[in-house]
Amino acid sequence: MNKLQAMAQIMLLLNEDYALKPGSRKYKIVRKMISYKIDRLGPEGAISQIKDTKAHLLAQLDTLVA
Repeated sequence: MNKLQAMAQIMLLLNEDYALKPGSRKYKIVRKMISYKIDRLGPEGAISQIKDTKAHLLAQLDTLVA
């Protein structure tokens, strides 16, 4: 799996309720954070970590952007 495929899969995981609108501040923050995680952990590691911490991550984003 390459970085682009991992990014797409993670965005699908995080955007199940369609709350992330392309171009929004929240969307841009999520993309940067995911890109950093993929670079640091690798594609599979990043997907695994996002799956495990999805609820916490979304709550942090709501607090940060609100």
